Amino acid sequence: MLRPDFPGGRSAACVQHDAAAARLGAERRRLFIANALLPLFALLLPYLTGTWETLWFTLAATLLPLWLRTLAFLLIMHAALALVMLPLSYYGGYVLAHAFGLSRQTPRAWVVDWLKGALLGTLLGTLVGGAFVWIVISFGAAWWWVFGLLVSVLMVVLVFVTPYVLVPLFFKMRPLADEPTVERIRALVGRAGTPVRDVCSLDFSRRTAEANAAVIGLGRSRRVVIADTLLAEFTPGEVDAVVAHELGHHVHRDVQRLLLGNSVLMWLGLALAARLAPAALPVLSLPSLDYVPGYPVLLAVTEFFFLLASPVLNWWSRQLESAADHFALQLTRDPGAFAGAMERMGCQNLIEHRPPRWAEVLLATHPALHRRIALANAWAAPSPSVRGLIKG
Repeated sequence: MLRPDFPGGRSAACVQHDAAAARLGAERRRLFIANALLPLFALLLPYLTGTWETLWFTLAATLLPLWLRTLAFLLIMHAALALVMLPLSYYGGYVLAHAFGLSRQTPRAWVVDWLKGALLGTLLGTLVGGAFVWIVISFGAAWWWVFGLLVSVLMVVLVFVTPYVLVPLFFKMRPLADEPTVERIRALVGRAGTPVRDVCSLDFSRRTAEANAAVIGLGRSRRVVIADTLLAEFTPGEVDAVVAHELGHHVHRDVQRLLLGNSVLMWLGLALAARLAPAALPVLSLPSLDYVPGYPVLLAVTEFFFLLASPVLNWWSRQLESAADHFALQLTRDPGAFAGAMERMGCQNLIEHRPPRWAEVLLATHPALHRRIALANAWAAPSPSVRGLIKG
């Protein structure tokens, strides 16, 4: 049965939030388009106007070693890109979030978080770009698979160190002190058969009113992390439903599958780039792949490639999310709690209940909220044939 405060699967409060969620969803879709297009212009326009070459020749006049000039150029380029994107980041992360009551950050706190993210992105981008130039120079025609191997390893390393390095940069992660909740989560983990190192809480409430949970890391670094907002606002059954969904991703090895899928896509793109490079470089007005002032052009082409591929990746993500929903329902055997969790998540996080179909197909990484709630309602149906079909 669905929870009594969600009659028919909807609460009066959440129905009132639908209009706000629709407005926020439409605004975020416009923001997505701007965030997709602006980096392309920011990378290409300076090359077309000679700005990147001017920067490179200015660095050459300093008589720095080639490797240091290359890293300095890439560092300046990524820092400039972060500054160009700052207005959109501020609008989406602070102005829009505050306008819809989702953010609790002060301007100073938001700036500190933005600086952390920008510095981290600039550092990683500089190192990866420097590695690309070095590999192209050092390995010749084999550059594409050597670089692909390096990035594939780096993606695995980043997933592994997320609980140790990335999450603590933005949140305080502490072992959960609520013993009954820990015991319930440990019981879920035991039934799921996917060991975790710890059950932790994250201080979401310092930044946002939104609620969420995750299972982060790989192997020995794997942890269940639950936002304090989720623990405060959701019932125990709803908390279990959200955590069970996240456990489903690890039982199904979705992290590894996504890493593999992204690696395959990247390797296909690199192989295609290596094959087309002799014909494409003149079209792009690039003398060679290792021409450092031309690296922003290659980065723009890469971003455009992944932008075109994103609908396929999003479709695959929705399949994985749906399978995790099925797993959560089977693990908890409480469709009412699952439906309540989805409804409350939509209400608290202002997620559209029924977004435009085109937006779901092209942009969404998760099934639409009404589909997830309908799945729980159907799973609760008394007909064994219906339940068997859903499980399948």
